Amino acid sequence: MKSRRRTAATVVALLPLLAAAVGCQASGGEEPAAKAPSPTGKPVFAERLADQLSAATRATAATGSARFTSTLSYGSAAGTAVETTAGVLDYAADTARVERSYTVPRGFPAESAVQLGLESGARARQAFAVDGNDVSYRTAAGTWLRYEASASQGFTDEARPVLSYAGEAAPWGGTLAEVVREVDPERAPATGADGRRTYRLDVHSRAADVILPADLGFALVKGTADDVPMTVVLDADGRLLSAEADYGPLLRELRAKGYLPGVTSLRAAYTLTGYGEQTVPGIPAGERVEDAERATAALGGLKPGACGSTDTGLGTVDRVRPVPCGKGADVRVFGRHKVEETVRGEDPVGRGRALAAERCGEDFDTVPAAWTEGARPAGTYMVAGEETSSYAYTGPDASVSGDFTCYVTLR
Repeated sequence: MKSRRRTAATVVALLPLLAAAVGCQASGGEEPAAKAPSPTGKPVFAERLADQLSAATRATAATGSARFTSTLSYGSAAGTAVETTAGVLDYAADTARVERSYTVPRGFPAESAVQLGLESGARARQAFAVDGNDVSYRTAAGTWLRYEASASQGFTDEARPVLSYAGEAAPWGGTLAEVVREVDPERAPATGADGRRTYRLDVHSRAADVILPADLGFALVKGTADDVPMTVVLDADGRLLSAEADYGPLLRELRAKGYLPGVTSLRAAYTLTGYGEQTVPGIPAGERVEDAERATAALGGLKPGACGSTDTGLGTVDRVRPVPCGKGADVRVFGRHKVEETVRGEDPVGRGRALAAERCGEDFDTVPAAWTEGARPAGTYMVAGEETSSYAYTGPDASVSGDFTCYVTLR
């Protein structure tokens, strides 16, 4: 797993959960910041130019710990939606405690907000803990779901949105630190009076997209976006201080593919402070920790009439926590359908889902009213599942199949 897995934006104040952790400065504030030892036996700036940023990543980790803030900012005519992730990193122990929050201005493009998981009603604060390859998420009820990298393969595939937070360049991934680690500078940096170096870089889109939400990253796998301009600043000891990048080139390609309508700018930033002075707190002894594989279930595994909570840290409805229907429920299943059809002389793509939607519509009108009356928006339902299609060796016939779940969203 680690070598770690790779995998996000106006900065909000650090949340109470981290208040003690991020305040762990050297007593009296008089001790000098930890100096960065040279892991390679030579100073970072003595390395050849192409190797300096990878050496800076090692020098940063060699300080032992740091605080970080990472932001992704999505601009629009109505204002900027911002995802902010902040916390403390212990490179030596390979652990992190992190909180993430969102700000979404009134009038931000609704379709883009949904694509980013920033729709109104989304939980404003999320807390995570990283321990090596394993990542834990704190639910709104105060229970931690522990996603273990050693779980079954099927589960780890579904849990990748959370497990990918275990980073390579630092204990917490999904930040510009991951990009900096992979870039080979081609232009010598500018040197400031205090010895810090500023690098101006053009990063290939395939290296830059690791910080984007998974669905957007997948859309760019075969992309031909222009390079992303990035600025990286190292201190006089060669440690990473900050990085900023303009993701406009990737935004243009995403919009051409139908993503992020109404979003006019996309920028990322990352800062590190407090080298060697931080302590990563463990999960409080009084808070319950559950195995996420056991505590969650595939949405399609719920029986009709059953409810689930999407408060899992995954950002999707594909896997939920089964909960009693009522205040803590986000979705309710009201039907399930297996589709196996032969399509003659037509494009089969989307046919399976369309058939499932028709059958779910029939269910919606006939199942007990209690199963659907809480739908939001009222009178609507959703269909989850994946279809597959294949063509016969001869003739125009094609087969479509898939397992689909009919459900309503409750809030």
